[in-house]
Order: sequence, then C-alpha cells, then structure tokens
Amino acid sequence: MPATVVVTEQFEKLAKVIMRSQNVPESICVMVKGNPEFISAERLEGICDQVVEDVLVRLTREHVK
Repeated sequence: MPATVVVTEQFEKLAKVIMRSQNVPESICVMVKGNPEFISAERLEGICDQVVEDVLVRLTREHVK
C-alpha cells in the first residue's frame, strides 16, 4: 500500500526512530521546514504547495529498506 510520512523539522529525529523501529524506509519521509502552529494560513498553503510534489513522488516510487 502506498504511504508517505510528512513531518515537520521539530519531529524529524522522532519520526526517524519510529520509522526504523517499524522497518519503514526513510525514503518515504518528507520533511517540512518550520512549525505550522506558528505561521499564517497563507504561508501554510505555500508550504503545502512546496511539498506536494515530493509527497506524490514518494507515493508512486518503489522504496527499498
């Protein structure tokens, strides 16, 4: 089943530890710069536009651990 992990930079280390513990390849992970809790809705939309292509690539590419 295609999957991706989208995580903000504040949780990068935690995400990597969890992915390793679940034997999930790190190549499915997309890192988002900044903290969405403290930015405007307009800026958040811009960030989403920036990462959507990375998410699509990870959903359509085969990943090997």
